Amino acid sequence: MSLNEPLVTIGVPVYQGQDDLPITLECLRTQSYSNLDVLISVDADDRESARACQPFLRKDPRFRLHVQSQRFGWAANTDWTMRDRRGDFYIFQQHDDQVSSDYVAELVAAASQAPNAAICFAEMQYTGLVNAVDRGFSILGDSVARVVTFLKRMECAPLRGLIRSSALASTSGLLISDFDPFESFGTETRFLAELAAWGDFVFVPGPIYFKRMHGANLHLKRKNWSDERNRRAWACLCAWMIEVVVLTGQTPAQRRDLLDAVLKRFVSPSDPWQPFRAPIRRLSQTTTRALYPVRAFFEKLKRSESLVRSVTGGWALYEPKSLEDRAIFVRLVFEQLKRDARFDPALIQSGWETLERQACKQPADKVRWF
Repeated sequence: MSLNEPLVTIGVPVYQGQDDLPITLECLRTQSYSNLDVLISVDADDRESARACQPFLRKDPRFRLHVQSQRFGWAANTDWTMRDRRGDFYIFQQHDDQVSSDYVAELVAAASQAPNAAICFAEMQYTGLVNAVDRGFSILGDSVARVVTFLKRMECAPLRGLIRSSALASTSGLLISDFDPFESFGTETRFLAELAAWGDFVFVPGPIYFKRMHGANLHLKRKNWSDERNRRAWACLCAWMIEVVVLTGQTPAQRRDLLDAVLKRFVSPSDPWQPFRAPIRRLSQTTTRALYPVRAFFEKLKRSESLVRSVTGGWALYEPKSLEDRAIFVRLVFEQLKRDARFDPALIQSGWETLERQACKQPADKVRWF
């Protein structure tokens, strides 16, 4: 190990993951980059997961373990590993995923060539229920350009990358939502937006993060949420993004434009299928048997999450079903902003009532993108 190699803390939060954890820890133990600090945080006094760590703790001084005495949930547990980091860089490693053998080495090498990078991240390969590749994209430019680019796509693949510790220190970490502390939907998106405000996101070809889609993944469970819970979760994330994105503006006018951009992204999401609706409608009305496969193909595309992401440039959002639904959503956003008390409307020379009224009435085609 070179004396010039920076220390990298790898945070491994885990709860009831004793079956998968040894494979992941062995993957980290055998990384070609050796100057590691592997911090395992076991949630809720989970003795079985803690027991699975013991062989690594006995044989390798780079591994350390903390057992939380209470239930934190994934966000708070991951945030704990971020705050207890020792390294110049930090990597979040899910307990049931793996990485290529040179993963850390190649990301550290890239970071040494990109001192303005908040994150250097790699290709993500999905296996299991979904077999796909997310090759990622770099986010460069000034702070406003970076946060607006991130706002458009809101990709979370960079979360698994190498995060510069000085950039991480500038953030609020992973916030805990007041209505759902164990899940805290969207907290990683807010966190990444803060990092985008600090510096570049640099995609590094070569290393690979292997994401296993086994059916018990947290985000898959959200498909069973009620409309009310879904609306509240997205409203909370919208408020969080306002808190981060708007503050990157340098003038009241620029900050107002940024607020409009966030509201357009959440309150009036574009319809990616508009160009296809007429032909799909015509296909649905035909009785020609030869066109059945074509019609079925279009219906499959509409249900394809990966294609929606490619068409829209990011994840599909909560879409208000009516003007009344939109008003409820906006009200929840502003209630969250007031409760958090991290956003002051005076920054855009306005007040709460005026902003909420304008947000409810503003037509989507009047809101400007950058």
